[in-house]
Amino acid sequence: MEQGKKVKKVRKRVSRRFVRLLVLSVVFAGLLLGMFVRVGYIKYVHGDEYEQAARLQQAASTDYVIPALRGNILDAKGEVLVQSVRCYNVILDSKVLYEATDKEKNSTVKMLCDILGLTDADAIRKYYGEEYKEYRYLRLPGAQGIRTAEKEKLQQAVDDGSIVGVWFEETQYPYDSLAAHILGFNGTYGVEQYYDAMLTGIQGRKMVVAGDKGSYVTEYTAAQDGHTLTLTLNATVQHSMETILAEAMQEYNVLQGSAICMNPQTGAIYGWCNMPTFSLQDVEKAIGVTPKYLENYSPEDADYYTRIWTNAGLSSTYQPGSTYKPIFAAAALDEALLGTGTTFECGGSMPFYDTRIRCHAGAVHGVQTLRQILCNSCNVGMTKISELMSKQTYLKYQESFGVGQLTGIDLAGEVSAAGLIYTEDTMGPVELATSSFGQGFNVTPIQLITAFSAAINGGNVLRPYVVSTVTDSKGNVVLQNERTVLRQAVSEETSALIRSYLLDIVEEGGGGYARVDGYQIGGKTGTAEQGDYAERKYIVSFICYTPIENPEVVLLVVLDQNDSGTSADASRTAGKMLKSILPVLGIYPEPEG
Repeated sequence: MEQGKKVKKVRKRVSRRFVRLLVLSVVFAGLLLGMFVRVGYIKYVHGDEYEQAARLQQAASTDYVIPALRGNILDAKGEVLVQSVRCYNVILDSKVLYEATDKEKNSTVKMLCDILGLTDADAIRKYYGEEYKEYRYLRLPGAQGIRTAEKEKLQQAVDDGSIVGVWFEETQYPYDSLAAHILGFNGTYGVEQYYDAMLTGIQGRKMVVAGDKGSYVTEYTAAQDGHTLTLTLNATVQHSMETILAEAMQEYNVLQGSAICMNPQTGAIYGWCNMPTFSLQDVEKAIGVTPKYLENYSPEDADYYTRIWTNAGLSSTYQPGSTYKPIFAAAALDEALLGTGTTFECGGSMPFYDTRIRCHAGAVHGVQTLRQILCNSCNVGMTKISELMSKQTYLKYQESFGVGQLTGIDLAGEVSAAGLIYTEDTMGPVELATSSFGQGFNVTPIQLITAFSAAINGGNVLRPYVVSTVTDSKGNVVLQNERTVLRQAVSEETSALIRSYLLDIVEEGGGGYARVDGYQIGGKTGTAEQGDYAERKYIVSFICYTPIENPEVVLLVVLDQNDSGTSADASRTAGKMLKSILPVLGIYPEPEG
């Protein structure tokens, strides 16, 4: 009987479990059925809508911009000055090389030559010597701006021990500070700013877009890389000018300096440098700063770096002094106000209205022709010539030569100095007289060299330029700058006389320090007081050209506040530059005899 009760209890529990399981199964089946119904409803009622949303989400996930490479900048010979792709300089640690075994040295030379295609092994071996044993950073010539593929091959050789004493620095600028003021950086200053739209390129895009009948297709627009600029600058000329100007800055303790080398027949710039300058890889690294510069400007000043980044050759103004005399003389000759035999007498000084005009150091030049007035840099003689000219006539030539006007050069930041020259309302006899020897008004260095070039090139005022061609990524020329004559300032006959007169200044006068053996060079010195005349702050300059009959090179050197205050420092600097750069430009000395 007890056994029967137990059986009944077991059956009862099983029955209850079955009921619960059955109920749960029914509920689950109901939920599952409801879900299927809901899915069916969504599919048939909102299916197209949700499918389109999903595809749009997919499209969004595949919609992205393809960046364009910025264009490169090359010098006149095709040397890369600014490179848009990642590149590297090969750096030698000569201390490691000096201490390396012969096997390591030989292996290093071989691998460098093989990978980089270098042919002069001795140019590498010299860095093993005693002379370089303490040097830890030397850029290997011929291995600047190498591509990533070459760097990776070299790095593998470094890793396996085939190369020792070598490391790499990443750079966009293979030459660091070379032509910094002409190039600019990050789309600012120089050609970087002036040609920014051409250098930038056009971004590409990849995206999914709607097609016919609800279909979707992938569209791809390729990026258009920026255009390449080829400059008129010659990197070798530029390097020589920068090196020589930097040495002059330190030797003469100059506040600031500029030098411009141009073809006076075309307006093409061969070289242009300013000191102080800066590193393009680290723009807050100033180069060529002198003690005098630091006396006037502090790194703590808010405009310290912008002052250094700015190209003083086209944005700073100064009184040109006697370098302007050939331009004024050309105007007088062109107006036939005097002849080649007309003479004027200099007694060292002369009263002139409410002032007194003096020659430098009170020199008495006596009776002189225009040729002699220019050679002696005689202020009294120039003043007497100014008395023959009306202010209206002078102002006509001032405008024709481009004084106080933008030259139109293809660089960002040029100023005109229009407010710093005389006008008909502000010019009287004294102002006309001081203008004859370059005092009382301001120009920019690029204005002065452009006007001077017109005086010696046959009378043509040209538009100077630094970019010769712009090419697209396929090599097609999209822009070409050429010789552009803006106007005729004086006649060829007048220009020929000025050219011949200025030869005497280098051969016999104050420009003798610029003489270079084997060349005939014409030129003019200049010294002018700046700012408050009581402070006796001088800016000295020298402008010169060669050959005499058909000038191919004109060079201007401007030194602001050198210690001596004499133009001899500028003419010495110009002479060193000419000696270095003329053969590079294919202008060789005349054979002796």
